[in-house]
Amino acid sequence: MAFPRRGDSYTECFYPALESLGVKVYEGIFAGRWLLQNLRSIDYVHLHWPSFFYHDQRRTKCLRKYALFLFFLALARWRGARLIWTVHNLYPHDRCIIPPLDGLTRRLLIRMTARFAIHGPSAEGEVRRMFPAVAGRTILIDHGHYIGYYPNFITRSVARLKLGIADNDFVFLFIGLCKSYKNVEGLISAFEQLGGQPVLVIAGKFPNSKYEATIRAAVARSRARIILHPGFVPDEDIQTYLHACDIVTAPYKEVLTSGTAMLALSFGRPVIAPAVGFLKDAVTEGSGLLYDASQLDGLKHAMQSAMRAKFDESRIIEHAKAHDWRQSAQRMIEGLPCLDRSGTSRATR
Repeated sequence: MAFPRRGDSYTECFYPALESLGVKVYEGIFAGRWLLQNLRSIDYVHLHWPSFFYHDQRRTKCLRKYALFLFFLALARWRGARLIWTVHNLYPHDRCIIPPLDGLTRRLLIRMTARFAIHGPSAEGEVRRMFPAVAGRTILIDHGHYIGYYPNFITRSVARLKLGIADNDFVFLFIGLCKSYKNVEGLISAFEQLGGQPVLVIAGKFPNSKYEATIRAAVARSRARIILHPGFVPDEDIQTYLHACDIVTAPYKEVLTSGTAMLALSFGRPVIAPAVGFLKDAVTEGSGLLYDASQLDGLKHAMQSAMRAKFDESRIIEHAKAHDWRQSAQRMIEGLPCLDRSGTSRATR
């Protein structure tokens, strides 16, 4: 039973791959009565972003959601279902309005979870440093590519024409949700220090109005060539931004796994990112540039290097293809103890 099964590009790619290998996947609904009626004969409950269960801007409602979350965990255990947690990040990027709940959730899940799915050895190392008790219960899986998931038929010339960018401009792209941990302001600052006449395109929704105002003000003050397109980017428009750019930037302050990086590689675009977690394994030589985020000018130097570097689009796409959802699903299955219908591991009988 998946929480969530749909509504996210990651889960919408992973679960069909899992089903193609013979696993029945049910879509979980986070409601008390529904859980009581349906959390039966389930071998595994699969979680992705635990904080989504209880996140709310109102303290009272947050506490009510958290009580339901505890009931959910207890019910799953009572029904004999085992927990899987795909660890997309160490802690929520949007911290709870009651901060201790985030830490409590991690402690509970580390105690109760049967297996932790993690994207690659570098990310696993960070998870084990933060949560040593997960040792012996991790499964290394790939973050699959998005080739074929999003529309991809537009040409570079047409994409640039739509955005008002000349064919000979060097274009950096930031795409996706614009949140403070993604360091959009740091990207603008680094970009302003570059020589030449590059272009920076920032496209994505700002969930926080104050942060949007900060970025809008920074763009307005800047004398650099910055194109800001605030707002949700529909699936059919993603290709426009990816084909118009030369390189995708992911200058995050904190990151364990990055779907944006895999999206860029899927379109044959190299990536600039900090050398941490999943990015250390996914962004290899020839597919982008990694920098030391602890260095003050690390991002700026990486952007300068990018303007001189040559990348092969076809090689990047071949690299992305190696990150296969079906292979990831197979590794997940192989890493789980087999259960009989009673929920008892056959290996222990």
